Amino acid sequence: MVNGTNGTRRDGVDPIWWALISLIVVVALVAITALLFSGALRPAVPVTLVSDRVGLVMENGAKVKLRGVQIGEVSSIGSKTDTAGHVLSTLNLKIDPASFRYLPDNVEAQIKSSSAFGAKYVELRVPASGAGSRPLAAGAVLRSRNVTVEVNTVFENLQALVQVIDPVKLNAVLSAVADALRGKGELIGQAITDANHVLLEVNPRMETIRRDWQLFGQTTGAYADAAPDLVSLLDSFSTTATTISGQSKELDGLLLSAVGFARSGVGTVGRNELDLVRALRLVEPTTGLLATYSPTYTCLFQGAQWFLEHGGRDAMGGNGKSVIMDAALLAGADPYRFPDNLPVVNASGGPGGRPSCGSLPDVSKNFPVKYLVTDTGFGTGLDMRPNPGIGFPGLANYFPVTKPDPQPPIIRYPGGPAPGLPAEVVDAPDVQGPP
Repeated sequence: MVNGTNGTRRDGVDPIWWALISLIVVVALVAITALLFSGALRPAVPVTLVSDRVGLVMENGAKVKLRGVQIGEVSSIGSKTDTAGHVLSTLNLKIDPASFRYLPDNVEAQIKSSSAFGAKYVELRVPASGAGSRPLAAGAVLRSRNVTVEVNTVFENLQALVQVIDPVKLNAVLSAVADALRGKGELIGQAITDANHVLLEVNPRMETIRRDWQLFGQTTGAYADAAPDLVSLLDSFSTTATTISGQSKELDGLLLSAVGFARSGVGTVGRNELDLVRALRLVEPTTGLLATYSPTYTCLFQGAQWFLEHGGRDAMGGNGKSVIMDAALLAGADPYRFPDNLPVVNASGGPGGRPSCGSLPDVSKNFPVKYLVTDTGFGTGLDMRPNPGIGFPGLANYFPVTKPDPQPPIIRYPGGPAPGLPAEVVDAPDVQGPP
């Protein structure tokens, strides 16, 4: 049986080789599985990302995402020194070829983290201005925009700060702040609420605030352009101040004189206060009338100027020393009869009852004269005589009013009324003037 067994082994493969082959196959399967799991056998496009730092929780195999979808991973992390001597972190990225062809040449990169304590990943993003016209080249070098701050980094910086600060002094400061805030929670809450209301009112007006800031920049530019003039003005002020300082005695004298004048004025006005008030009240109707007709003053003077320039100066002599006049003897008018001839004055300006310039300043345009109906006249007496008769006082003596003891004037009517007057309008033969 021994010989038979040895003969069988000599004729076939020794079982120990099968064990070796099985071991090789198992090792090969494990290696292939590891390679497949690590992605070493998958094709990838290399890209390098340069950043000031990568953070404490960035490691090999970190994800590379585009719009939230993983398109690659970090193959390795290294460092290099730039021309300025700054140490920069480098991340070698492997991008899936199927996704790489969608990356434009202006793609941006940012190192972010999913949470405060989570691992970091690389986020690729297309700029808001739009993708570039050309695709990203293999082996391109990208610059990271920023790195999310980690809690570990915060703790590290805080530890360095605590080592510098004196704990006793820090405790004193914190105790003072606590004492200042103790019992004021309601006030602080109300202040926060009020601040929130203010922000709610300000937020809708941010566009206006932005525009105001832009205009403020233009305003500062205008002031910058005017700065030399402002400096020159200040220099002039300094010269003025020097002059005032040198003439201080004269200025004191002027001020003392002004004070004395003011005191004299107060004494004068104070003693005549009632008279001034009375005078102002008396002048009020006159000033009111002048104010009513104030729209006609301009055209009145313009019309006078027009009259002088168009023959008026020659009609008055032309040399300022003589005047041309046309005199004639006319039939006399009847005397004033009281109360028959009390005037009626109900006219109120021009058309519409307002003061009017008529054709002024060009008086030639007032022909033909426009007819304006007004309520004016001489009371119950005739407005005009219907005949060319003469005035009919037989005697009028006004000299008695000039005596030391003034007396009424004496007017005598030895005959009837003037021709043309109604027969019933007849006065006594000896009538005194109006009281």
